[in-house]
Amino acid sequence: MRRITAAIATLVLCALPACRSAPDMVLQTDLPQVPGMTPRDSDGLRQEGDRVVAGQFSYKGPVPALRERVAETMVRFEQAGWALASQTVTEGTAVLVYRKDTRVARVEIIRNGVQPKMSTAVVTVTK
Repeated sequence: MRRITAAIATLVLCALPACRSAPDMVLQTDLPQVPGMTPRDSDGLRQEGDRVVAGQFSYKGPVPALRERVAETMVRFEQAGWALASQTVTEGTAVLVYRKDTRVARVEIIRNGVQPKMSTAVVTVTK
């Protein structure tokens, strides 16, 4: 019985990363998703191999603390090899601009002050 319980626990723990609500990257490319938010729409997507070279991606989800969401986003982009070019963070909005090779990714996170669970983000990639 203990072996069965241990086996089930192991399977559950191994499956947890696969149960995340959204993948870490856009379409298995080098463009990170905004962490903690759900992808909603995309427009103008252009790919070259495993790179997104153009497109706009929108997200919706909870942003209880804007600075924390910004920090999580920065870590994810830096881990994917994007270099921070500029950042502007106000009370309700953050704009992060990243560069990688010939591409620019602009990440805008807007915290909904009335309903933080309904906050939005937009990632725009240009070449």
